[in-house]
Formats: sequence, C-alpha cells, structure tokens
Amino acid sequence: MKTLFAKVLALAVLASMLGACKEEALTATARTGDTVIVSLSTDDLDEGMGLSSTAIVRSAYLSSHITDQSGEQYATRVRHVFKVYADPTSKVNSAASSALWMAAIDLVDPISSELPALSSGVATLTLSAPGYFESDKVVNLEIVPGLGAPKDLSELSFAPDVIEPAPQALARVTGQLAEHRLGAVEHLFVIPHSKGVDPTTGEEIAAALVRKLPGTANVSFNVQQATTEFGTSEVRVFLTAIQGLTQEQLSELDIALISELSEVNARPDYWIQHHRSSKYYDISGNQLSLTTEISMIR
Repeated sequence: MKTLFAKVLALAVLASMLGACKEEALTATARTGDTVIVSLSTDDLDEGMGLSSTAIVRSAYLSSHITDQSGEQYATRVRHVFKVYADPTSKVNSAASSALWMAAIDLVDPISSELPALSSGVATLTLSAPGYFESDKVVNLEIVPGLGAPKDLSELSFAPDVIEPAPQALARVTGQLAEHRLGAVEHLFVIPHSKGVDPTTGEEIAAALVRKLPGTANVSFNVQQATTEFGTSEVRVFLTAIQGLTQEQLSELDIALISELSEVNARPDYWIQHHRSSKYYDISGNQLSLTTEISMIR
C-alpha cells in the first residue's frame, strides 16, 4: 500500500505540473477518513503573494470542508501544506516559476478527528484562505464506501519538518538596471545570535541559514559566516552571475533567510533590523544603485 500510494502521488504531481493544472484533488477516489492530496497552481495565489516559488502558504492559513452528494457539509482537517519543484533538467523547469503547492487534507473532523458520515458519490472539497487565495478553491472527488484513516506521510520520508517551509524572510533585489547587466551582489547581515545546541538531542541549532530560491539562470551562491569579538555573527551572502542578469531576471537573486532559533523567529522584523548593507555590481565591475527589500518572517 505504501509503494502504491507513493507511485500514485508521484505520477499525479508530475501530471499536474506538466499539464499546468489549476486545482485538482490528485486522489480521484477516497473514503471517509482518508487523506486527499490537492494541488494548487500559481493562479490560486492572491496577487500580493508573489510567485509560487516565493510565496509562503501554511496549513494554519487554510480551512477546508467537504460537501457530499446528499448536500451534507463537514469540516475537514488541513494537515500539511508544502511545495514541489520540477526536475532541473525538465522542460517545466524552464518556466518562470516551476513550484507547485500541495495540500494534504484529512477527511476527518479537524477538532475531534471523528470520521464524517459521507454519502457515496461525487463530493466537493472546498479550501479557503482569505488573503492568500483570490477565491475559494473547489475540487471534486468520488466518495466510495468504507472507512479510511489519515495517511502518515512520514512513511514516505515526508515528515512535516522536512516538507513544510521553514519560518523565513525573503530578500530580493529591486531597482532599475537601465542598460546594465547585473553581475554580482553582496549582502551583509550582522545578527546578535550565534549557533546553539539542542539540550535534548545535542544537535547543533543554526542561528542563520541562507538558501537561494530555485531559478533558471546560472547564478553562483556562497555564504560566509564568522563570529565577531563582540559575540555577534556576520553573515555575508555572495551571488554572482558571470553572464549578467537583465531587469526581468532580478528574481533569480531571491534568497530565503532562515534561523532555527525560536527567539529569532518570534521577531518578524528580525532580518530587516539586522540587514547592514548590500552592494551591487554590473558585469564590468561598476557599482550600481539598487535596493534589497526584505520581508517579515513568514
């Protein structure tokens, strides 16, 4: 069953991405209690959320309910929200944004976990996320007789802390390049925290993790961290595009600023407050006047 579920999920994801689907229940049939995988396209996101590769959607933002063939409506549980990317060698990956958001919905009561008494037949599953989706997402699925149980995605190495987005701030370069091609960017953050150790597991806890968001241009990425004599941490981020980037390619420099420290993530403006400088150079080495915009931690 585990292997079959994995194959169905993988094939459904691939078909959805290649087919540029809008929203679909990738699980065509389900029983009450089962887990349904729903795909969401870039078009589902509110205009202010940005591309699917930079937007952050979390399960806490969503609510869902199912209406069975008899017209009865039941609340359901949004368990996980995560995104998948096309293989870097695929044709899909050459698109402006190849990320696809997925939601795992359990057909159980979100509070009591009781199984709703769903009538067999065609049902509609509705997802709502005010401020994140432009409108409610409605998908169809076939309810069949029988009792199911929520699927444990960790059986597929899909543990929640592995597949769901980490708390993060988005840093992006903005401004007008005019006739220039952007060749390099250097960001400097000075943060008052350094790495720690989890008292329970003994594992290292990172104060700063920087990740470059997936793109299609050839951009090299390097991060250097050092502890100063004052106990602060300097985090330098270097992004280099040998061939240069055009105005339309500035999103290729988008980075996610992440910390594993709870005290950092409790301050939404943390990365904004500790951004010290950014420098920009064209492919001839001339310094440019651009700006780096940093979001609140999401």
